[in-house]
Amino acid sequence: MENGFSAMGESKAVSTIARERVEDLALRHAEPDWLKQARLSSWETYLQMPMPTARDQDWHRTDISSLELSSLIALDFAATSRTFSAAHDWIKPALNHFTQRAGVLSQAAHSPGYIELDAELEKKGVIFCDLGVALKEHEGKLRQYLGVPSDCQRDDKFALMVKSLFNCGLFLYVPAGVEIDAPFLSFTSAGTPAPGTTGSAIFPRLVVLAEANSKLTLIHSTAASAGPTPAATACLHAGLVEIYAQPGAKVNFLDLLQLDSEVYSVTRTTAAIQKNAAFRSLTVALGGKVVKGDIAALLNGPGATSDINGIVLGSGHEHYNFNTVEDHNSPDTSSNINFRTALKDSATSVYQGIIRVPKVAQRTNAYQSNKNLLLGGEAKADSIPKLEILADDVKCSHGATVGPVDQEQIFYLMSRGLTRTESEELIVQGFFKTVLDQFGQTVAAEWVGNAVTQRILSAPAAAKSSARS
Repeated sequence: MENGFSAMGESKAVSTIARERVEDLALRHAEPDWLKQARLSSWETYLQMPMPTARDQDWHRTDISSLELSSLIALDFAATSRTFSAAHDWIKPALNHFTQRAGVLSQAAHSPGYIELDAELEKKGVIFCDLGVALKEHEGKLRQYLGVPSDCQRDDKFALMVKSLFNCGLFLYVPAGVEIDAPFLSFTSAGTPAPGTTGSAIFPRLVVLAEANSKLTLIHSTAASAGPTPAATACLHAGLVEIYAQPGAKVNFLDLLQLDSEVYSVTRTTAAIQKNAAFRSLTVALGGKVVKGDIAALLNGPGATSDINGIVLGSGHEHYNFNTVEDHNSPDTSSNINFRTALKDSATSVYQGIIRVPKVAQRTNAYQSNKNLLLGGEAKADSIPKLEILADDVKCSHGATVGPVDQEQIFYLMSRGLTRTESEELIVQGFFKTVLDQFGQTVAAEWVGNAVTQRILSAPAAAKSSARS
């Protein structure tokens, strides 16, 4: 299929990417030959890579076999413009909330995109644009990141899929010594497929380069829907985020996923953190049929620090799987992980966290925490923290809890006139508050808190009918 996926014969019949689609992307967008070769190289490796199964360590109890790749059409994204029109009204609520911002990029399938960048920052050499523009105007800066061979040790089937087919995304570059307090905002939407559509797929790729002693905050939001007849359609969101923090740089990254109940999401975020650089992230997952996220911090120089935070709120039959990796590749580095999950109804989740400390990484200081709150009687959460420590001068520990919501708290709040839904909202907001405070971005934390509240209040009708019981 020219616009999507096709079947191939292996030991078993599986769905895979058509080579014609990879070549068509490079041709239609007049991409340089080196990028075409990088896409095709990833595609060739993709062919040799098996689809992940629930038996794989990184996919523990996470079954994605119900996703039919052959039914998906890779969506097209139009070029971005600096003219704001009615087509961009869907991002207005966020723009009204973030009145102080460094730049905005919105991309929606089959709709014109929008871009803005503070003029003073542009004069200082800051680059913020979609990947299509970046390849035309800043090819030299991007080639060293997009033109490299696939990392077979880290790339799974879906990472290779993104490297072959990425069809949207951004390039953010902040020169050395430029410190920016206001956030950059990025929005990606799969839109709503038309009736009769078999399925859709989007493949965003974000490349962020913070040069020495610079500072930036990027807030990225993804929205996706399988369409008006979800029983017959599906949507795949597969994305890559690659962050490079040079010596002394400070990078804050917020990733918000707002997906409907028939959307599959598989993402990977990797941050390479050099000497005395700092990386802080907050991942927020609100909805999705199967949501799989890998977040890795590579602490590559003395004084490097990483702070990974996460919030997951699941309901219905949704399933979440998040893996966090802290690779301490140098002495005198520190990391902290704080992941919290709240599950309603029969939602399920798996959290796996690993801290790796080779012998060279003496004086490592690392901690990981995962707490799970079960709001539904059939909700289930697995927590699998791990330590791999070869150095002998370290401070490394972890903690994990899984437990039901305190019914006495629910009863107390309801006795004060709140509904059960409103009581759960207060408890969940309090449960997440520590994570939001730790991220250290007040305006962004308020935005996420509003999204969490909206998610709780938009519970299925069946749940709402019993909210006062």
